Amino acid sequence: MDNHFEEDVKKAREFHGHLCSGIILGVRIARAGLNYLGIEEPAKNKDFIVFVETDRCLTDAVQAVTGCSLGKRRLKWIDYGKMGASFIDMNTQKGIRIVVNAKKNPSPDEDALSFWEQFTDEQLFKFEPVKIDIKKEDLPGRPTKSVKCEICHEKVMDGRDVIKDGKVLCKACANGSYYKKI
Repeated sequence: MDNHFEEDVKKAREFHGHLCSGIILGVRIARAGLNYLGIEEPAKNKDFIVFVETDRCLTDAVQAVTGCSLGKRRLKWIDYGKMGASFIDMNTQKGIRIVVNAKKNPSPDEDALSFWEQFTDEQLFKFEPVKIDIKKEDLPGRPTKSVKCEICHEKVMDGRDVIKDGKVLCKACANGSYYKKI
């Protein structure tokens, strides 16, 4: 473990609310990704993006350690339901995907921190160098484009609009929404 581990675990536990295997593995994935990119202090580096593949504990740990967030547009959520994340340097396009590949899990009565400390990153994770083509609309910064949906009249940013039957629409009006109006 590197010298950041205890501090990172504390930060992730406080952010998430408790300590569990997902937090520990997320901290280790975050630090392994940062190490791959050569980033010692993520708070001083804004030139990387992280793609997470789950909406569970691991993601909270990655966010706490890296400082990347959805609102800053440096954390991207891809809903694969996998305990994995990809780290991309926006300047060099150098990237690594790291996925939990552990063969065992702690039993409910075991201390998760002690259990996971016995394994190296190479024993816990699969590492894959990757390239991710990030569209201009998905980069951090101000919106690149803003339009109004011709049906609901709500603002749609960053190229998320859809042209359907010659009309500029939001995805909800074009394809159906995740919510139902009551």
